[in-house]
Amino acid sequence: MTSPYYVALFCFSLGFALIMFLRLIITKLRRAQTKAEVAHILEEAQEKVKEIEDTAKARAEQYREQLNDHYEQESTKIEQRIEQIENHISNREADLEAKIEILQKNVSEHQSDVDIFENQINSATRRIEQKRQQKKKIHESFVIKLETKTETPKEQVLKDIYIKKLDEKEIEIARAIITQEEEATDNAEIVAKRTLTMIINRFARAYCPERGIGYLNFENDEQKNRVLGKDQENLRQVEKICGVDLAYDEQNNAVNIYGFDPVRRELGRATVDKMMSEMNINPRRIEQIAANIKKDLFQKILSDGNKIAKELRAENLNPEIKNMLGALRYRYSFTQNQYFHCAEVGFLCGLLAAELDVPITDARRAGLLHDIGKAMDHSIDGGHAVIGADFIKQHGESDRVVHAVRAHHFDEQPNTNLAFLVIAADAISGARPGARRSTVATYTQKIQDLQTIASGFNGVVDTHVLSAGREVRVYVDGGQIDDLRALDLSRQIAHKIENEMQYPGQIRVTVVRETQAVEYAK
Repeated sequence: MTSPYYVALFCFSLGFALIMFLRLIITKLRRAQTKAEVAHILEEAQEKVKEIEDTAKARAEQYREQLNDHYEQESTKIEQRIEQIENHISNREADLEAKIEILQKNVSEHQSDVDIFENQINSATRRIEQKRQQKKKIHESFVIKLETKTETPKEQVLKDIYIKKLDEKEIEIARAIITQEEEATDNAEIVAKRTLTMIINRFARAYCPERGIGYLNFENDEQKNRVLGKDQENLRQVEKICGVDLAYDEQNNAVNIYGFDPVRRELGRATVDKMMSEMNINPRRIEQIAANIKKDLFQKILSDGNKIAKELRAENLNPEIKNMLGALRYRYSFTQNQYFHCAEVGFLCGLLAAELDVPITDARRAGLLHDIGKAMDHSIDGGHAVIGADFIKQHGESDRVVHAVRAHHFDEQPNTNLAFLVIAADAISGARPGARRSTVATYTQKIQDLQTIASGFNGVVDTHVLSAGREVRVYVDGGQIDDLRALDLSRQIAHKIENEMQYPGQIRVTVVRETQAVEYAK
C-alpha cells in the first residue's frame, strides 16, 4: 500500500536533483568561453545524467523488489492468522452444538417429571376447591341454624360479635396505655436525673460569681472631705450628672449608692471611685470624669454584648439586643449576676437540646435571651419575660425563640420543647449552690409570707417551712379535711404562693393529714 508513495517521492527527488544539476551546467555553459569547452561540458553532463538515471533505475527496481517481498510476507502472516481464527470458531461451534444436544436431552428426560408435577398440582387444586365448597356449605348451614336457634338475624349476630371484639380490644389498648404511662412515670425521674447529671458534668465553664458593689469606703478623713466637698456638694453634683442617689454613711465611713437603673448605679459608683484618686475636685472636673466613664462604660457594654454572643455562637444578633445583653452585666437578681446567668442558661439549654434532639442553635439563643427584659428601663410596663419577648421580636428574632422567652415564667403557656428546655435550664442555673443568696431580712420576710399564706386556709392546724424556704409542710385537721380536699388544698396553696410571691427556683407544698381511729373497750 505504501510502495507508490515512496516511488513518487523518489522520482520527485531525482527530478529535483536533475533540475539543480542542469541549472549548474547551464551556468557553466554561460561562463564557457569556447565551443570546445561547451561541448566537453555537455558531453560530461550527458554522461553524468545517464549515470544518475541508471543508478536511480537500479535503486528503484531494488526498492520495488523489497516492497514486494515485504508485502508477500505480511499477506502470508494475515492468511495464517485468519486460518487460526476460523479453526477456533469451528471448534467453539462444535462444542456449543454438543452442549445444546446434551441440554435438549436433559429437557426431554425431565419433561416427564414436569408433567407428573402438573398433574399433582391440578389434583390438589381440585381437592382444595372441593373443601372450600364444603366449608361454605357448612358455614351457611351453621348460620341458618344459629339464626333459627337465637331468633336473631345474621347481620345482628355479626354486629354483636364485632362490638364484643371491639370492646375487648379497647380494654386491651387501655391497659397497655396505663402500663406505658406507669412505666414512663416510674422512669421519667430516673431519666431526668441521669440527663441532668450528664449535662451538668459536661458544663465546665469557668465562673467566678460577681457581686454588686453598692458602697465605697473612704481610706481616711482627708479623702472623705475631698470627695464629699463642702456640705456634700460634690455628691449632689454626681447625683445630678449620673441620675443616682448617694448617701454618706458616717458609721461605716462610706458612700452608699442607690438607683433603679443598674447602669446608672455603675456609672455613679465608678465616678465616685475615680474621684477618690483625684487631688483637685471641682464641678467641672466631676463632669469630665463622668463623661469619660460614661464613654468607657458604653464601650464595655457593647464589648460584653459582642463577647457573650460570640461565646454562645449566636450569629446575626441585632446590635440593640447585644447592647441589652451587655447591660445585664450590671443587673443582679438575688445577688446573681444576670449577665453570667444568661450565659449559663444558654450553655445548659444547648447541652439539654443535644441530649433531647432539639435544634441546638435555637436552644442556645433562647437561653441567652430569656432574661433580656431585666435590662430594660422600669418605665416599660410588664414582666421581664413579656417585655423581653416583645423587644427581641421587634428586632428580628424567630417566633420559636420569642415564645420560649415569653413562656419561661408561664406568662404564656409553654407549648414547645424549646420553651420547656429554657424553663429547666433557668431553674438549674438559679438553684445551683452559691448562685443566689438573700439577706437576713429578705429570708425572714419570705418565711413569714409562706407561713401567712399557708395558715390562711380553713382546716390548717400548723405550718412548718423547711429547706431554707424551699418546702412548706402544712398540717391539717383530719376531721375537716379528707383525702380529696387535702390534694386540692395543696394545689390552692401552691397557686397562691405563685401569684403573691417572687422567689427563685420552686417551692414544694406538702399537706399532712393525720387520721385517728378511736374506740373504747367496755
